Amino acid sequence: APFPDGSFRIVATIDNAPEHPSLQDVQALVDARGPEARGSVVREVIWSSRFRVHHRLAKSYRSGRFFLMGDAAHVHSPAGGQGMNTGLVDAVFLGRSLASVVRGERPESALDAYEQMRRPAAAQVLQLAGMLTRIATMRSASQRAVRNAVLSLFRVLPPARRKLLMNLSGLGRKSLAVVPGRV
Repeated sequence: APFPDGSFRIVATIDNAPEHPSLQDVQALVDARGPEARGSVVREVIWSSRFRVHHRLAKSYRSGRFFLMGDAAHVHSPAGGQGMNTGLVDAVFLGRSLASVVRGERPESALDAYEQMRRPAAAQVLQLAGMLTRIATMRSASQRAVRNAVLSLFRVLPPARRKLLMNLSGLGRKSLAVVPGRV
């Protein structure tokens, strides 16, 4: 992914990846899987690491007086950048629900709505993050060519780009951001 300063973030699946891929490792990856027409040269690796992507969703968000939210309730690939937003909405939803119960405005059973609303929202985020990870880490040259052609359309179609960005931010799917007391 390109950044305004001209640097790029590169994410790829690599069998037996070194703990900290070197400039030579990254260049070999770009040579093997990068944009074939450009002949890109890696000049510097600012930071590198390997990581394992996990996609997990807690079976339950509540057990009596104990609640899970954020990364304790759901973990997924950073693709799409929705982890923090999802956790923040979890916190706001649960906080408002707890406050209304503590103030006596709602019965304790109202806390069950937290899991009923937030778990499906997190499941959607996990599904999207998984799909984006698979798209970003395609190994087949023909699949990457199709992916790159489709992605290039977003540069020339501003409405499509806006819709994609709204969905990636979580702002395009209002059902994922429902909190008590808000319409």
